[in-house]
Amino acid sequence: MRKAFLLLPWVFLLLCCSETETAGGPGSETTNGIVAYVDGAPAAFAGVALRRVDQKASLAALENSVIQPDFFADSNGRFILDTVSSDEEIRMTVVSVGAAFSKTFSAKELSKLDTIELTATGSVSGAVDLPKGSEYAWVGVYGMDMLVKTDAEGKFALPTVPSGDSLKLYFAEESYDSVYESHKVAVQPYGVETVNLKTEGIVAVSKGKAVPFATVAVRPVDQMVEDTSLTNSIVVSEIRADSNGRFVLDSLKKGDYRLTVVDNGIAYSKVLSNKEIEKLDTVELSATGSLVGRVTLRSDMFFAYVGVRGLDVLVKTDFNGSYVFPALPVGDSVELYFVTKKMEKLPVEVKTVVDENTADFHAPSMTFENFEDSFDYWYTATDSLGSFIIPNPKDSSIKKGVEYDSTRKSNVFHGQYWLWNSSYAWVLVGTNLRDHVWNLSLLDSIVFYAKGDGQIRVAVENWDKVSEELGMNLKAASEWINLDSAKWQRYVIEPSDLIMNALDNADGLKPWTYVKGFVKQLNFFAQGGSNFYIDDIKLYGVLF
Repeated sequence: MRKAFLLLPWVFLLLCCSETETAGGPGSETTNGIVAYVDGAPAAFAGVALRRVDQKASLAALENSVIQPDFFADSNGRFILDTVSSDEEIRMTVVSVGAAFSKTFSAKELSKLDTIELTATGSVSGAVDLPKGSEYAWVGVYGMDMLVKTDAEGKFALPTVPSGDSLKLYFAEESYDSVYESHKVAVQPYGVETVNLKTEGIVAVSKGKAVPFATVAVRPVDQMVEDTSLTNSIVVSEIRADSNGRFVLDSLKKGDYRLTVVDNGIAYSKVLSNKEIEKLDTVELSATGSLVGRVTLRSDMFFAYVGVRGLDVLVKTDFNGSYVFPALPVGDSVELYFVTKKMEKLPVEVKTVVDENTADFHAPSMTFENFEDSFDYWYTATDSLGSFIIPNPKDSSIKKGVEYDSTRKSNVFHGQYWLWNSSYAWVLVGTNLRDHVWNLSLLDSIVFYAKGDGQIRVAVENWDKVSEELGMNLKAASEWINLDSAKWQRYVIEPSDLIMNALDNADGLKPWTYVKGFVKQLNFFAQGGSNFYIDDIKLYGVLF
């Protein structure tokens, strides 16, 4: 066991357990012995130590004992001290099993002592803030040898502490080089004293300095603004940090929230659980970034509103669907939403991460169909010549054609077909573009994966029964594309590819230029084989 002998220029310890009087030198104060008692009986062989009142444990090593004794009382509980007079105080601690005495004395006060009474010890437990980046801290008592570690949350326990006298705890960094916190405590015999030194609230900082009076908001992660009041403010909140950058949040119900703190061009915003927020002690604000993007508007719309879930910012697009967020938090993924002037939500979901000090253009893209969820708008169809496709086109659902593909590790659509012997014969799988005519003039490309033993072509159309009877259907399609039956291939169809071939032009059908502003359907035609598969259809340049 380690020893912690006190070597003071003004204190000399005579380690003696006899009852013989000891004469002091010139100018000294001499004690003829002190008897330690526990419950009226001598504390035989009690351990004794004298320490400077500001002395820490000498080594950064775990020690649950109150002291490592410098010497011991005799069988009658008597011990003798010889001290050089001094104006400074020292702490004398005497311990026996389950009991202790500890108090600070001057040399003169010590010389007059003849008896001391040891009382039952108590304990101290609690929590303290850890230095930034630390996994634990050391906890001790000035003038004693005990030393324990906190856990990663700053919780600690001193199991045996002398009762009766005021003690001063110290909290040292992992390296044990410096003390960063201290606290006075007094325990009662058998008592448990609780110490909470964890800082209440959270401190907003930027580049190591507190951010005074920062604006703070906590929102449910999916919250949208309630009306179309435009604002460039990331959040509007009544909560503000104080002059030291500190703010306190009320208890939150179980769930996930977006915590946002902003101040003059810098911000912190992150989605956290209520438990994670409770554990926060600091948040780091950094420079915001700008986000520029574009959304495809319906043909009956002149603009839309764009917001960010969990924030209060709301901007308006121009008639092309372009929008600008001048300042958004960086680092954490943000999810945009799009609404009409009547706060009708458009079926667009966009997630992105904004970069610091940059103005990113968010190129619009969307996974149009991956055959994992609902297929309400999808259908199969055939010509009237006798061609057929499985699943049956009379079945309004295409679920029977959706199957799991082990190579893609996802659901895909599988069409099996037979074509009548005619150049007009066709089968297709397709979808209505929701309930509206869509302006796809900003379409960059249609990307999809496919395989099969024949050919496939992509077509965008404006078709209904009335226009068909009038011979006014609008259609633009790609050339036929050869499929690979052995493996999936990625195909990219650009607007320049959506021009009819010579035979179609002869039939009077119109190319992309005439269709792009009034699209109702997206179809995939198959020919020349008996099987085709498609998956993960993605649109670039448009969102709706």
